[in-house]
Amino acid sequence: MQQPLLIDGYGVRLVRLAEDKIELVRRWRNDPKIAQYMDFRGYITEEMQKVWFKKIDNEYNYYFIIMVGEKEVGLVDIKDIDYRKGIGESGIFLWDDSFLGKQISYRSLLTLHDFAFKNLHLKSLISHIFNNNVRSQKSYISLGFELNPNQESCVLQCYTLTAERHALARKSVIAKLRK
Repeated sequence: MQQPLLIDGYGVRLVRLAEDKIELVRRWRNDPKIAQYMDFRGYITEEMQKVWFKKIDNEYNYYFIIMVGEKEVGLVDIKDIDYRKGIGESGIFLWDDSFLGKQISYRSLLTLHDFAFKNLHLKSLISHIFNNNVRSQKSYISLGFELNPNQESCVLQCYTLTAERHALARKSVIAKLRK
């Protein structure tokens, strides 16, 4: 089944990453303010970015540019999907600092997670978050993610969101977004 290249929801638009935008994402990703929260923190070359895009441009990885109006503000993704197990990994970063604290990450992740559970029929999502990234931890927990057992002392912690917890958390997050 062909999945949408564009998803509108909660005041944001998610546009499926295309090859003509990989250089923009590479520029964002190489910036220290973004790289500090990534597992791979080295410099990404043009060639590395092209190889990466060829590897992820498929039905097992959904990367989207986050749009607010006509402005490109960040990237959100579900990657490494295992359809047999019904699981994928969720991630996000906002490049444009003027959108931090304006609920754009919540809106983007809600839109993405709705897509994951409704369109892709996943059962759960995981996310890996560094233990010093308190802002992301709080966001993911408020979206229904729970820290996996025995992760408290890990530097890179794993959180899980089930479809059921998404449905419950979604209602309260939507109510907060309306305020």
